Amino acid sequence: MVSGRLLFLGITCAMLIFLVQCEDSLETRSPEDPFKTQEEKELIEALQEVLEKLRNKQMPATEKKLGWVPSCDAGEQCALRKGARIGKLCSCPRGTSCNFSILKCL
Repeated sequence: MVSGRLLFLGITCAMLIFLVQCEDSLETRSPEDPFKTQEEKELIEALQEVLEKLRNKQMPATEKKLGWVPSCDAGEQCALRKGARIGKLCSCPRGTSCNFSILKCL
């Protein structure tokens, strides 16, 4: 019982010393290493540029509509069969319709 308590006390002290040393190394890292901070600044700037590009990229208004299906040409595959279900890939042009047996615009 006593050896278990001593073991626990020893591990607790070791963790406390480790945490104190980690805090000291974090405080001294920034002023000593200007090259790493410069690299970090460049990486942060590059990431911000990528985020700006992604933020500015917008979907066209026609693609935002729910249920919107792109148009396809006559003779193209217009549907897809998955088991018993058939999913529409695109809408056929005027004068043609999607033939669900061959899954093409006819």
